[in-house]
Amino acid sequence: MPFPLLIPLLAIKGALVGRFVYRGRLRARADRQFRCTVKTGPGPTGHIHIPVGTRDLDVYYESSPTANFVVSRRGMKWVNGDPKEVTDEDLKLIHATLSAWARARGSTVVGFDA
Repeated sequence: MPFPLLIPLLAIKGALVGRFVYRGRLRARADRQFRCTVKTGPGPTGHIHIPVGTRDLDVYYESSPTANFVVSRRGMKWVNGDPKEVTDEDLKLIHATLSAWARARGSTVVGFDA
């Protein structure tokens, strides 16, 4: 009698599908709240476009098994191109903004090396 086994399997499938749908909606809501876009590239790379303060920032990232987004200072560029370098004061604001965005999204961000 395979029918009694089918009901628990359908319940497990529904729970897994529901979790993925909820995760997608949670991430989309956090992205809208922070006015952020995430574009994935080939493989485990991509970039995040996020407003920081009064300027827009592009952050290039890689994914790893332990973190969703691994970023570095070299991968950060202001959209308008000015100033060319990200200063230490800017880095503190960027770190706070990206950390809050990732926490709201249910993701992890690591990096911020010099």
